[in-house]
Amino acid sequence: MRAMHASEARANFAAVLDAATEDNDEVVITRSGGKEAAVVISLREWEAMKETAYLLSNAANAAWLAKGIAQAEAGQTETRELIDTDDVTEDPDA
Repeated sequence: MRAMHASEARANFAAVLDAATEDNDEVVITRSGGKEAAVVISLREWEAMKETAYLLSNAANAAWLAKGIAQAEAGQTETRELIDTDDVTEDPDA
């Protein structure tokens, strides 16, 4: 995470955007006069944060995800072969 004053960010705006989008870096923009700072992040990062917040907003879903993470950390995982959709028929009785 980088921090810079608003005047520096303004003078180097393209570089700030490149840092956020190409380097996946968060850039904190500080301001004078005790004004609240802001953060520049990539759209991809913003969408990921919103998706995570949405998934964790439901208690049952959050518990299910936490259980899965705990299982993975404990090495309780399985490797499965992916299904080739070209081999799947429309009719399950065929």
